Amino acid sequence: MFETRERAEEANYVRRRDLAFQVRALRDRMFGRWAARLMGMKDKAIEDYARYLVVSDIDGDDEQLIKVLSGNLADRGVLGDKASEDRLRQKLERLHVIARTHLGATP
Repeated sequence: MFETRERAEEANYVRRRDLAFQVRALRDRMFGRWAARLMGMKDKAIEDYARYLVVSDIDGDDEQLIKVLSGNLADRGVLGDKASEDRLRQKLERLHVIARTHLGATP
């Protein structure tokens, strides 16, 4: 009985971890698409940039993701100050909620 419960808890942990990964990947993809459009990219370039951000965030460091995107946007003259990083954080948080909802994840 204890082994069955332990296996069920392990399986639940794996499901939660996988769902968290999927939420993060979807969030980052949406974030990348949004940013690519801000930078004036079109079609395949949008998807390529979104994929780039998903891969860039493989370690799960939101602050690093914000810095990468902030730098890219600043280089293109789209955003450029500290308030812009705050705006990016807010957008990332909103997209996280959307991704969780889309994938049926509970808070």
